[in-house]
Amino acid sequence: MIEKILKLQNLGLFKDGTVNGPACLTRVCAIYAENGRGKSTLAAMLRAVSSADSVRINARRTIDSQDPPEISLLVEKASQPTQVNFTGNAWTAPVSSIVVFDSEFVELNVYSGFEIRADQRQSLLEFALGDQAVLLKKKVEQLTIDIEIQTRRRGEAERTISGYASPLGLTEFMSLQPVSDAKSQIDALHKRIEAAKSVQQLLSRKEPVGLPPIRFDLGETFATLAKELEDVEESAEALVRKHFAKHGGLGLEEWVSHGQRYLVLDECPFCGQSLSGLDLIRAYRSYFNEAYSRLKSEVASLEQKIASALSESKVEAFEGAVATNNARIEAWRDQLELTVPMLAANKIRIILDRVRQALLALASKKRQNPLEAVGSESQLQELTADLDAANEVIASYNASVDAQVEKIETFKKSLAGEDVSKLESAVRKLEAAQKRQLPKVVDAVSEYQAADAERKRLEEAKNFAREQADKLIESTLQQYQATINSLLTSFGAEFSIEQLKPTYVGSGEPRAEYGLSVRNKLIKLGGRSDVPKTPCFGNTLGDGDKRTLAFAFFIARLRTDPGLNDKIVVLDDPVSSLDSNRRHRTLKLICDLATKCRQVIVLSHNPYFVRELREQLCGMKPVPLTLRILGIRRVQKGYSAFAPCDIDDVCSSDYYRHHSLVSDYVDGKSQADVRDVAKAIRPLLEGYYHRRFPRRIPRQMLLGQVISEAGKAAPADPLSNLKPLIKELSEINEYAGKFHHDADSAFDPAPPNDTELLQFARRALNLIYQNG
Repeated sequence: MIEKILKLQNLGLFKDGTVNGPACLTRVCAIYAENGRGKSTLAAMLRAVSSADSVRINARRTIDSQDPPEISLLVEKASQPTQVNFTGNAWTAPVSSIVVFDSEFVELNVYSGFEIRADQRQSLLEFALGDQAVLLKKKVEQLTIDIEIQTRRRGEAERTISGYASPLGLTEFMSLQPVSDAKSQIDALHKRIEAAKSVQQLLSRKEPVGLPPIRFDLGETFATLAKELEDVEESAEALVRKHFAKHGGLGLEEWVSHGQRYLVLDECPFCGQSLSGLDLIRAYRSYFNEAYSRLKSEVASLEQKIASALSESKVEAFEGAVATNNARIEAWRDQLELTVPMLAANKIRIILDRVRQALLALASKKRQNPLEAVGSESQLQELTADLDAANEVIASYNASVDAQVEKIETFKKSLAGEDVSKLESAVRKLEAAQKRQLPKVVDAVSEYQAADAERKRLEEAKNFAREQADKLIESTLQQYQATINSLLTSFGAEFSIEQLKPTYVGSGEPRAEYGLSVRNKLIKLGGRSDVPKTPCFGNTLGDGDKRTLAFAFFIARLRTDPGLNDKIVVLDDPVSSLDSNRRHRTLKLICDLATKCRQVIVLSHNPYFVRELREQLCGMKPVPLTLRILGIRRVQKGYSAFAPCDIDDVCSSDYYRHHSLVSDYVDGKSQADVRDVAKAIRPLLEGYYHRRFPRRIPRQMLLGQVISEAGKAAPADPLSNLKPLIKELSEINEYAGKFHHDADSAFDPAPPNDTELLQFARRALNLIYQNG
């Protein structure tokens, strides 16, 4: 049990959290604080000390402080008070019995916003399993580590062996037996290899290769040249052509087409004259339409295609290939009677040049007059005949090459001799057998075989341990699922979890897998990408349901924990996002926990929840429990510190507080400033009369206005009952009003006289008690 927080410095807003003295805790205690005062920091600190985690502490050090965090807790261990400190960036000891439910628990183990990640399901499984299952799981994990060690050990030996084994495989190399006369066998094989080398050299010589034919699609080219546009108006075409004929000049049509893009404004970009209403301009727009632009693009690319496909470089490539073939044939002439084929390259060059020039001329003409069909059928036939003639020259050359290749292949088949590659392979195997007997290799093989055998043994042990772990995990998760669903039912949740089981899919690390049953339909957990597309966790459960599920996971684990009586349970805002029914159920669960665990610490920003928890604990039978309530309050410079907390005062209404201030002063029990008592008199009466005349006196009506309304009240008006009290009310209002001026105004009354204040305080209370 944590008995005291002796020191909490430089952690979050706790610049000095114990500036008012140590925070004394009891077996059941609550710490109330408004949001943003440090509850989450306190929960994180308690989580950190449970595992002696210094990283979490350093992550939350006070931002505007240069000093390191310092923490000191007084903890009961083995019935003895022990001090646990965080100093010098380390804990002196962990307090492993602490378990914390907070936003971090939810984030680490259950969900984040709209999704449940794989790492959260892995953490949830570890949380759910309990010590025995976790020990088995850790055994599997340790065996996995041991296997990795043996795998690395075997790998190191394998790398040593591989340096000697090549070109043999590892297994074949290790299985090699000693060869006593390996050297003499190797020498004999070398002599046989040398004798066969000349044959091998001949077999490795290359042969001549035929030339590829010239491929060019004249039909497609002439189809482009013959293209015309049918959607140009006849009148527009006539007007444009007449204009072109009038002005003449090569390239005029292309010049006008190009100039169309500059007609942004309705005036000529050349002379500045208006173009509005000109028939010739309208004719241009019909003539030079989108189809015209596409045709121009096709014609423009046609010239490049012709120049590339029928270029001089093609003939030069043929000549290079012929030169290579000639060299190969010359290399074979020491063995065979071969003829060097001759290629009429010049003839091909002339033909290609003629075809290329003819096609480029047609393409140029088409480019200058895109709308006119260019090229005739006779021209197509003539150029086709030219290309056929060029390919016939190539075919003739290839026929001669094929004849020489046939002679070479026949000669190769006739060659007889030994297989040099097999002889060389035999040499390499004998050399490997020699290396296999080197002391370093013998040691490496022994190391490899020992590591491999140990690895196999560990694999069998791991499989057995995993089977045991899986069985225990399965039974544990079945019980866990039943407990969770029982809790969800008690919370009034209209969903449950189904098919809770472990899975090894993904990284191989076990993680929890489950689905949601909503209205008797199984809903998969899904991911963030599923939210806009299909029912899943993210779009089926609301925030309250998600928080309820997380809390059920936490409580279910505690209920199945055999060491619950030694646990220190910390709950940070357990009713956040919960409705009144679930808040009430949470109160019952906390009361139940308080009777079964060593200590319960509840952190909350809801004072009414804390007050109700106190009342529930006090009403427990047969043994009531006392709830100690502490507060976290803002101190100098906006920091936070522990302080006493009167939860009744926090929960009370303004009327109740004002009444307490005045009545305690009259009874001589007040420690409040007399100015505060004086200021409380007027709002006390305003609150009282609002309750007495709720329909006549609104909540914010000032006492002077109440007096005025009473003075004007008709006999039938309930406020007329105040007329006999108007003089008394006016005197009290005049006195109390002096203390409600702005502190920055010129009027700053002296502190109230005790005798006078006591008199007016009594008069105010008399109005309440005697005229109610």
